Amino acid sequence: MAKKPVKKSAKPSKKKQPKKVNQSFWRRIPWKKVIWRGGLIFTALFIAFVIYCDMVIKRQFDDNRWQLPAKVYAQPLELMNGKSLTPTRLEQELELLGYRKAVKSTRAGDYEKYGDYYYIHARPFVFWDEKQPARQIAFSLRNGRVSQLKDHVLGEPLQMARLDPLLIGQIYPNRLEDRILVKLEQIPEHLIRALIITEDRDFYEHSGVSPKAIARALWHNVTSDGGTQGGSTLTQQLVKNYFLTNERSLWRKFREAVMSVLLEVRYEKDDILESYFNEVYFGQDGPRAIHGVGLASKFYFDKEVENLTPAQSALLVAILKGPSVYDPRRHPENAMKRRNLVLGLMHETGVLSEQELKQEKQTTLSLVRKPSIHLSKVPAFMDLVRHQLQDSYSDDELNSEGLNVFTTLDPVIQMYSERTVEESITTIEKQRQQEEGSLQAAAIISDSQTGQILAVIGDRQAGYAGYNRAIDARRQIGSVIKPFVLLAALEQNSSYHLSSSVSDFPLSLKQRDGSTWQPKNFDRNFHGMVPLYRALSESYNVAMARLGQEVGVQRLADFIERAGVEKDVRPLDALPLGVLELTPLELLQLYQSIASNGLRIKPSSIIAVTDNNGQLLERYPVDSERVASEMNVYLVKAAMQLAVEKGTAKYLQQSNPFTSFAGKTGTTNDLKDSWFVGLSGEHLAVVWVGRDDNQDANITGSTAALPVFSDIFAGINTSAIDMGYHDNIEWKLVDYRSGLLATDDCRNTVSVPYIRGTAPKATADCQPDLGLP
Repeated sequence: MAKKPVKKSAKPSKKKQPKKVNQSFWRRIPWKKVIWRGGLIFTALFIAFVIYCDMVIKRQFDDNRWQLPAKVYAQPLELMNGKSLTPTRLEQELELLGYRKAVKSTRAGDYEKYGDYYYIHARPFVFWDEKQPARQIAFSLRNGRVSQLKDHVLGEPLQMARLDPLLIGQIYPNRLEDRILVKLEQIPEHLIRALIITEDRDFYEHSGVSPKAIARALWHNVTSDGGTQGGSTLTQQLVKNYFLTNERSLWRKFREAVMSVLLEVRYEKDDILESYFNEVYFGQDGPRAIHGVGLASKFYFDKEVENLTPAQSALLVAILKGPSVYDPRRHPENAMKRRNLVLGLMHETGVLSEQELKQEKQTTLSLVRKPSIHLSKVPAFMDLVRHQLQDSYSDDELNSEGLNVFTTLDPVIQMYSERTVEESITTIEKQRQQEEGSLQAAAIISDSQTGQILAVIGDRQAGYAGYNRAIDARRQIGSVIKPFVLLAALEQNSSYHLSSSVSDFPLSLKQRDGSTWQPKNFDRNFHGMVPLYRALSESYNVAMARLGQEVGVQRLADFIERAGVEKDVRPLDALPLGVLELTPLELLQLYQSIASNGLRIKPSSIIAVTDNNGQLLERYPVDSERVASEMNVYLVKAAMQLAVEKGTAKYLQQSNPFTSFAGKTGTTNDLKDSWFVGLSGEHLAVVWVGRDDNQDANITGSTAALPVFSDIFAGINTSAIDMGYHDNIEWKLVDYRSGLLATDDCRNTVSVPYIRGTAPKATADCQPDLGLP
């Protein structure tokens, strides 16, 4: 039977539905609005960026265009008829200044010598009180004095002439950049043309960025076999050097381009060119960066920029291509080749004729010896200058405003003293059998009348720039305080005179803690009743301690403060023996009141300060205040002279027999510190010798500091101390031991001054010399 076909269950048929096309996300974006808003944001950001760049340019370029270090100068050598000056001293100064001895002087910086006759072509210089042009001066040095000073050209006599001062250091900004600012009118035309021809021929046509130069550089870099060419304009180079870094990035190039256009909008071409000449980098002098044509001209040729020859201008432009590669001292062949290339470009553009080109190419590089002073070679003195300047000027002013600081430093005395201290300390270590290098030293020298500081030594090693013991090391001063004990006594009681007796018998003084203080003499002996001058010259501790008690230790402390110590002085019984701690500089200030005949004068290291244009900002006059009578100081000086003639400082008289000094030695407990303070007719000096670790150095004032002082003044031209004549002073010949008037039988006699009417009336009981053994 046939099967019936089975029917498939009916299912709803699936018809293919067309895919629903969703509107694309990207098509939904309102591109016009986005672009419009993005453009606005970009424009706003760009405008803000331009405004920011413009503010940077205006602030830095107008208000503080360069960081200029303060230049610090030594005192200038002044020439006047009758001035004391030896040929040796003069020629040392000329050598330090870099003057050239010549058979025939042809330029500033030359000098001639014929026997005792000198002819000096002095350089121009802007002092604090006048602008001195280059000047030709002539004079004779006869018997150690200047005579017949005149203007060599005009033949007219001169009252005074100055040499340009020695640059002794600079107070640098952090980057150690240095430059001498010049005006565009000072720069010779051939230097300006050489720069533009070589670096940016379209300088006066473009607006900061030169598409033509960029295209030319790209074409050269693509087609040349080697070497690259830049497309930066002078304006772009200035922006990069002054505002930006040497980073290689598109962002830096973009900023450079924007700022270059802004700079061109704000400033004239000549302003930009002048700035470029003052900013551009010319190489290194040790750690110091040489910037600007003004300093480069001095550094390479010892010339003012206006006096450059075309060949020298071409060399400076050549160096700009690569200050390291074309350094004329290190790579003279590279520099010569590049210089001649620049000269060739100058000829091609009509700056030089054929004859001039040939002549300039035949010249040498004409470099001068590299300057010997980079950073300060007198760091201890520079520390003192900074301390004094900080009272009036901020750090920013000192290292960015280009100040000129004229100081009191005597470069010859400084140089000689440094060398002498180093040699003397080495000798003392050997003599005292001390470990080599264990002793240290400090010294400071001033003008005895004005307090102007002439030399500072802060370390035994010359030129050492570390710890400055002259102004920072406080140590007990020992017996150098004793002249002030004597002066305080004379000031307090008019009955005292140099022959007044003081007891050098044993002394016991009760202290606050219940203990007893019993001072001892260095020789461990007692000497009975002794005159005051002998107590000082022999430095008797017991006698001076007793005199301090008679004065009163509180009154003594007050007097020492008034005389020059700018800190509290404790009224201790041991004050007359020097328990007071002072630095050499503080001790110098205290002694200046004796050197200046009773006037308190604060020692100064600065004469004047001018701004970068030579305008006077500040003078540092000598301020004085009387703290003791001139007659009493006269007596103390005489007693200090006796210390040199007969007492603890007699080594000085023996080693320097042709110059009279007044002085005082000082030794502290356990022989730790050695001091000497000496006074001549012109100079006051403090010398300290000891150990930095404050250990026993086995030295006294007589065996260490005094020999150093003696060695220094053996080579410094100084006048003998001159007590002079005073109507109110009379001198008497007395017996040294007793202080009474000497008789014919007295053999140990000295001359002692007294204020009229106060001299002793009694005569000494000197035993007659019977010729017995």
